Amino acid sequence: AGFFGKVARYLAPESHWLFKARAVVKRLMREHRIDAVITSSPPGCVHWLGLWLAKRGLPWLADFRDPWIVNQSFARQTLHLRYERWLEAKVMRRATRLIANTPLNQRGWEAAYPDSADKMAVITNGFDPERFPAQPPHVVGDPLTMLHAGELYHGRDPRPLLDALQSLKNENRNPITVDFLGRTSGLAFDLPGEIAQRGLGDIVKTPGMVPYAEALDRMMRADILLLVHTPGWRIGVPAKLYEYLGAGRPILAVAEPDSDIGWVLRESKVLHRIAPPLDSAAIRQALVELVDDVRAGRPTAPDGEAVQQFTRASMAQRFAECLDHCVRMPASATVPT
Repeated sequence: AGFFGKVARYLAPESHWLFKARAVVKRLMREHRIDAVITSSPPGCVHWLGLWLAKRGLPWLADFRDPWIVNQSFARQTLHLRYERWLEAKVMRRATRLIANTPLNQRGWEAAYPDSADKMAVITNGFDPERFPAQPPHVVGDPLTMLHAGELYHGRDPRPLLDALQSLKNENRNPITVDFLGRTSGLAFDLPGEIAQRGLGDIVKTPGMVPYAEALDRMMRADILLLVHTPGWRIGVPAKLYEYLGAGRPILAVAEPDSDIGWVLRESKVLHRIAPPLDSAAIRQALVELVDDVRAGRPTAPDGEAVQQFTRASMAQRFAECLDHCVRMPASATVPT
């Protein structure tokens, strides 16, 4: 505690454990032969340990599961943010290898830190196939079922989708029923009220929260899985999308087409449609096309290897390759300047 403790907590409020962690790391270095080190954020301050270890000549892989400062937007600049921006730049300069979790995150880094671009690589998040056991052939129901699994938050707004469903219902086209699993209380509007206002209470339900195992089972039994993302957001991929890939069902993504989400859908080659979050006409068209594809029996994942690249096993293999590369580098190349 004391004055300096208060200053440290203000400058880096998530870092109070780092000095104790350094003591543990020093002990581990004495007890074991360490060839390389990985630090993984968030929180970004964990990379301070990497900086400390890199000074001792260890190859260092700095992994970012989320953006830190670059590729984030902040309402105002604070002393703490200026400190973290300085620390991020130092990490970018000194790490042996830099791992971004999405292509657009890496692209932002390359623009901000061009001198470190040759050290950057992308390793996405992923899913565990064992959570999704083999299922019998999927039988398409009538009407089709669409499922959104998980909380709606951070500006994610399903009302343009509801408008699209209302349009289809008014045309006497009722191709699908929709369930929203998870909490909806964090929304800035009353979702059940919005559903009722559009006369969709018979086809759109909000069952609330269910156990995780039940949610996974319902994902695998749905005809279509629904992803609703924040308008204007392009960097980042919700963990839900990787679980959707594991469930092996077609996906309707209400997200920016030129986003990281769009990249994952294209790379996985899964049967999908994507439409901008605020464009109800585009969402309607995407839904109609996807329903037609499902009814026509188009395969959900025509290229199994494309989906497998997003498993956690594949992610671990790419991490191992990056570590091997770091360890094989000449010692002089791993010493920070």
